Amino acid sequence: MACAAAAALGGQRGPANQNVDFRNFTYPFPAKDSRRMPGKLAWMSMNIKDSVTLMNGRYDFEKTNPPGPILLLTRVEYGYLTSEKQLDAVVVLEYETGGTPWWNYVYAFSFTSGSPKLVGWFHTGSRAYFGLYRLEIGSPGLIVDLLDPDRLTASCCSEGFVRFNYSFRNGYFVQSGPKEFGTVEESKPRH
Repeated sequence: MACAAAAALGGQRGPANQNVDFRNFTYPFPAKDSRRMPGKLAWMSMNIKDSVTLMNGRYDFEKTNPPGPILLLTRVEYGYLTSEKQLDAVVVLEYETGGTPWWNYVYAFSFTSGSPKLVGWFHTGSRAYFGLYRLEIGSPGLIVDLLDPDRLTASCCSEGFVRFNYSFRNGYFVQSGPKEFGTVEESKPRH
């Protein structure tokens, strides 16, 4: 089922990576006091000690009715992220507050050693304020399209996006080239 989902999202699959169960996986995650609504993309520290473990693609921060904040696995994609010789994975988790705001945490894993090794992660902004619009793995690299708050039509919506291209160099993701700007297509999913 997970392999079919990855294929449906347009990702490339590699046989060594299919055995990783990202739906039941432990991810670094910021402590509660640092989970305020973000307004832009920010790369996270690789030294964060706090973590969450998803169960069946979900983590509930509070067991309340209605549900409090939750974290949902929304996408796993395989591609040439860190090298043209090795398929890697990108995992997208959506943080839903229980209210209107939501944002994403994106995790990049290298499979150079055969098992997943986190090589970078970031959070997006919320919704029209640099929320995730589209994400693609380049050859190699990462292309991140975020909704453009300068073209917002409501707090949820924007007519435009800002593209950031990242390359993996010397063990880190670095922005390559200038930002690019585009128009949101109504038929495209938000990520």
